Amino acid sequence: MSHIDPFPAPPTPPGAPARRLPRAVRWALRVPLFYKILLANAALVLVGTIVGSMVTADFVRRHPSASLLDLVGALAIGGMLATLLVNALILRLALQPLDALERTAARVHRGDLDARVPLSPVADRELDRLTRTFNAMLDAATRNRERLRAVAATALNAAEEERKRIARELHDETAQLLAALLIRIRVVRKASDPAAVSTLLDDMREQIGGALEGVRRFARGLRPPALDELGLIPAIESHVRSIRAIAEIDLSLEADGDVSCLPPEAELAVYRIVQEALSNVIRHSGALRAAVRVVREPDRLVVTVEDDGHGFNVPEVRAAGGGLGLFGMGERAAYLGGRVDVQSTPGTGTRVRAEIPLGDPDPPVAVEEER
Repeated sequence: MSHIDPFPAPPTPPGAPARRLPRAVRWALRVPLFYKILLANAALVLVGTIVGSMVTADFVRRHPSASLLDLVGALAIGGMLATLLVNALILRLALQPLDALERTAARVHRGDLDARVPLSPVADRELDRLTRTFNAMLDAATRNRERLRAVAATALNAAEEERKRIARELHDETAQLLAALLIRIRVVRKASDPAAVSTLLDDMREQIGGALEGVRRFARGLRPPALDELGLIPAIESHVRSIRAIAEIDLSLEADGDVSCLPPEAELAVYRIVQEALSNVIRHSGALRAAVRVVREPDRLVVTVEDDGHGFNVPEVRAAGGGLGLFGMGERAAYLGGRVDVQSTPGTGTRVRAEIPLGDPDPPVAVEEER
């Protein structure tokens, strides 16, 4: 994607004479519009006064008996025309950046998302700041679109990989177990020895138990049952225990306050944020200790995941297009009106803090009730 860099001055559009103006004139034209008009009118008044006095004195000297009314009228008309001409010229030059801004906004509205406002050498400081801010907003929107596309592509790939994994496991485990059960059923139907039938039935019972456990494992991978059956905190506790069983890390969980009032979508978002944060800890941080803290405050739920790993430079990772997991956590929180703050410095660990607003905060307890 190519666009005009907002910091170096781009070439002036064809037909704009400001490119060939002297440096002093361009500096004067960059003065704020209010002062341009004020100074120009003051200069016109001064020049008009001097010129009018000189013309009047010369006219009186040459025509002592003539009336001054015609001369005053002519001078007034000339002064008005000069004032209008100078003000029109100043406004024309000063408002050129606004015209460019309007044209660029129209192009963006029509779908030209790469359009940027060229910086004008004659724009005053306010218009120059507005132009840079507008271009920066467009650049930020472009980065967000690219990141959303990357997140969407990653999500689609992850979903496809998950489907492949489940299909492979269903084929390799569950389907083969069921096929083996069919064979054993045929054997049982033909067997006449009660002891052999009992042994075959015991084997079939074990195989059916294994198949059921595999199906439950698939279900837990798609959505943790503890989240629906027990709630958010027990689901996080179950996930923490599963990480302790497979990773050599001192992982703790602290929960403070009742979170049973959270709607299902908020519980799922918080669980996925914790899951993603802990996944980053296990895969990338090299931490020996990590802590998860879930605190219910009067108007929000605060979730913190902190580790003592090697950390990373957050702006560099985001600028390099990485950190899709961080972006995904932020999007989950933003969907609920919250936000995610990631603090990390190389060598000092990482702290992920998510804030989720609560729709119906606890009402304050009245003083009379406490008494």
